[in-house]
Amino acid sequence: MKNRDKWITIVFLAFILVIPIVSMVRSFLPQYQQEQGLTEEEKEILENNGTMKVEDETKPSESSSEVAKDTQSDKNKKETWFIQLQNSINHFVDRLFGRKELIAFNTKLTSLLTGGTYIESTQVLMGKNGMFFYKTELDGHPIWDYMGINHFSDQELAAIASNLTATRQHLADKGIEFYAMCVPNKEIVYEENMPDTIARVNTVSRGEQLAAYITANTDLVFVYPKEALLANKDKALLYYYTDTHSTQAGAFVNMQALFQEAYGTYAEIDSVEFTKSETSHKGDLVAIAGLTGQYTDENYTFEKETADPKQYHDQTLLFVGDSFGGYLSVVCKGYYKKVYWEYPDAFQYSMYEEYDPDVVIWESAERYCERFMDPLLMTDAAGEH
Repeated sequence: MKNRDKWITIVFLAFILVIPIVSMVRSFLPQYQQEQGLTEEEKEILENNGTMKVEDETKPSESSSEVAKDTQSDKNKKETWFIQLQNSINHFVDRLFGRKELIAFNTKLTSLLTGGTYIESTQVLMGKNGMFFYKTELDGHPIWDYMGINHFSDQELAAIASNLTATRQHLADKGIEFYAMCVPNKEIVYEENMPDTIARVNTVSRGEQLAAYITANTDLVFVYPKEALLANKDKALLYYYTDTHSTQAGAFVNMQALFQEAYGTYAEIDSVEFTKSETSHKGDLVAIAGLTGQYTDENYTFEKETADPKQYHDQTLLFVGDSFGGYLSVVCKGYYKKVYWEYPDAFQYSMYEEYDPDVVIWESAERYCERFMDPLLMTDAAGEH
């Protein structure tokens, strides 16, 4: 009995020591320095929907006001040695040898032991009815948004309102219309599928708080289409079960909410057609959890030819938005003459001349909505406004 216990201990210690040692050795080998612990297929899934897109934080960002400068300064002060150490540890853990296989094994094991009602993952949450949610703290804070514990300060709200108002004026001087949209997180729309263990401290999320402030203090067209999504979620699947992102049906509802505010027109979701794709959708959340292939979604594509001609605008649209902008810009192609989509961090002032837009829509997912303080949309290459 003692010998058996001794060998179990030796094997266990060897197991937990070999992984970090091998990981350290591999970190010095060129062929492994860029490894992310995901297969090429999973990397492609994440890259295509923007999950792996990382902003260049080394680039200095100019503020639209002294308020925004103070906000950024306070943020920088919080970068203590402890946070830097934590980031270094996270970087090392992300590259552990066999990490992907261990994550997949652990996820499948906990799912099996709980009858498919729970998975163990640091970034993915299994909700009710087979719906997955994003619980990351490294790519925004969607769970904090859902709980209502990360509201903007009055100072931050004023900075965003000031920046958006200045951006609209800057574009108006160029003869360009400007609209803004904050897309609700999936947790807000499908609250009934969230686990009971996560309680909402405040039912007003950060995106809803921001929209209310913008509406009360400016005359901007700023859309937070929560009510439109809630009113239509029984008609179609608006967010994928396996993904953080909305479906093309969800994108359609979001754009119609914007059209209603900007143009005074609105089309019901059952007035257009969506064609079922032959291939299923492989969501980013199941890829992160190591469950690719085990869970998939049906995929439907918006048929732009079915768009109401009365809503058509003979204009060029420049859509500046995050990964949600992919499907949003697809829907917009049914309603504008030309549509261009650019990420905010890839936007260049010269694109105004390159694309010659009549309309600019600036979109952000709720978990990134602090980016509305970023003045890139109204800053030229020389940093002048």
